[in-house]
Amino acid sequence: MHIKVIKGARATGKTRQLRQIEEQRNAQGKPTSIIHADAYAQAGLLSIMEVRIERGERTLLVDDCTRQQIDEVLKWQTADDENDGLKDLEIFLVRIAG
Repeated sequence: MHIKVIKGARATGKTRQLRQIEEQRNAQGKPTSIIHADAYAQAGLLSIMEVRIERGERTLLVDDCTRQQIDEVLKWQTADDENDGLKDLEIFLVRIAG
């Protein structure tokens, strides 16, 4: 599992990076969509990510994450680090500006 956290001030192109990844994956025939973290509490975000993984998605794009949500995802990564089924998983987390 590979996690990339994208940080920066407002209007630095963080969400644009996610949209470019989304467009590339969709063009490759690998449907991907952006998860809007501001719609979920920490546990809810992990739940929706797990649902997407179970559906077979191998790239997760998450926009507007709080520091706490990012911390929870990193803890989840550590807990599942030995799960061979997640080795090819890529997660891009955009931290909310603020």
